Amino acid sequence: MLRYTAEILPYHDYPFEVAVRELAGLGFREINLWSSAEPLAAHVNPGDDPARILAVLDRYGMRPCGLTMYGKTQDEMAERIEFARELGIDTVIFDCEANYPDFVATFLPPLVETAARNGVRIAVENHLTVPFHAGFESGGGEDRRWDEGVDTLAQITRLVTDIDHPNLGICLAPPHLWVVGDGISEAITFLAERKRLFYYYIWDIDRAYRRGADGLNFGPGEKQLPRLDGTLDHAVPLAALARVGYRGPASLKCHGTGGWPLHRVTDELAKADAYVRSCLPAGKD
Repeated sequence: MLRYTAEILPYHDYPFEVAVRELAGLGFREINLWSSAEPLAAHVNPGDDPARILAVLDRYGMRPCGLTMYGKTQDEMAERIEFARELGIDTVIFDCEANYPDFVATFLPPLVETAARNGVRIAVENHLTVPFHAGFESGGGEDRRWDEGVDTLAQITRLVTDIDHPNLGICLAPPHLWVVGDGISEAITFLAERKRLFYYYIWDIDRAYRRGADGLNFGPGEKQLPRLDGTLDHAVPLAALARVGYRGPASLKCHGTGGWPLHRVTDELAKADAYVRSCLPAGKD
């Protein structure tokens, strides 16, 4: 069954070993590492010693389940695909980094070939076409949307049809689907049928989110974490993942923790973790 994992992202203000220690203390055994642009997490990067990174993970009984790399150039992503191989990571994650025609014509194909040569898969996140910028957590940017990207289920369908390659799939982000009004369970089923569901975020969105105004601001961190009174009933998509036999990572995620003291990050994750565990279907890894 699915593997319940965690993102290192909420600890972007803290050192790598501190983040690993805190997540291990919550009971996680797999962690998605980030090598992204500010203000996102960048705990590991090409040029770092893979042996040292793996030694820290091993010290806390953890192993890496992915490498996320948003806001990077094509060359920087290629470097990180090779870096993922050195870390024993089989999946890298990023979003549609250009207007869709350019993304599928020139940006993505060479990266898919690099990934295939290195035994790595690319999971493209379904993501609003509001361009990433350093202040994305404050919202805005709706006026700069690209004409086309990979955000709706129809556009997800188009991507995996236009580039039908076993090393290319999707990282499914529920809040982005919620914003565009698409069903999460429907997307899970579609991708699972085609063996293109590579990664899944357990992630919520503030009920106060204003479509067409708030851009990538999904609310404060505690409102993005799964919770009983949240926007999404996470038991439903988690049951759908179980129903389709998904065996990949289902990873606890949020933005919006910048400036939080360490204890608050861990305390809020602990509350979300308790809720998610109550939703997990029997038989999860």
